[in-house]
Amino acid sequence: MRSVRMHADRLGLDYSHFTGQRRWTDQQLIAALPTATSWAQVAETLGLAGGSSTSTLRGHAARLGLNTAHLAAPTMPQPALVEMRPQQANLRRAGSLLAAAWFELCGQTVSWPLEPCRYDLLVWTGEKAERIQVKTTTVRTGPSWTVWLSTTGKERTPYDPDQIDHFFVIDGDLDYYLIPVARVGGLMAIQLSAYQGYRLPPTVGRVPL
Repeated sequence: MRSVRMHADRLGLDYSHFTGQRRWTDQQLIAALPTATSWAQVAETLGLAGGSSTSTLRGHAARLGLNTAHLAAPTMPQPALVEMRPQQANLRRAGSLLAAAWFELCGQTVSWPLEPCRYDLLVWTGEKAERIQVKTTTVRTGPSWTVWLSTTGKERTPYDPDQIDHFFVIDGDLDYYLIPVARVGGLMAIQLSAYQGYRLPPTVGRVPL
């Protein structure tokens, strides 16, 4: 086909009405472009639907050397990345990711369990897997952070020591604690100031909230 097209070009023959598998011709594309305000409108004019048709139309327009500058998608103002700052309000969403990153930085392998599950992470230390429940807190009580260790839902209950092995706690200062469940068994909430012995080394490049 490429060879035939080359000979047609050499002879100056018009083959724009050849559409192949297309249902529209080059002339129809040329006619649809000037009055359209978007590629979606061009596709609609030619009786096409779906996002992939836009790429096809762009390719043919480029091949024909058509002016499509007026179809450029309007750019929405976006906040500069350098202006972004971590927000304490997002700590709960990021908790499991931060915990997983800490273990990976320490050279451990992290697995994500299937939901629903009592623990948030599995951390492999050799052939043994430690079940990690991640908790975050942004609640201050005097000079300390208060963290709830109970299950969520209508009725809060302490975690069963047979269900998890450690709590990975992240406070509002982004300090991390790894507390064995046996150390806080049966407790609904704790003050982190009483558990400084379980505080972990800070991660590299930590950004305060």
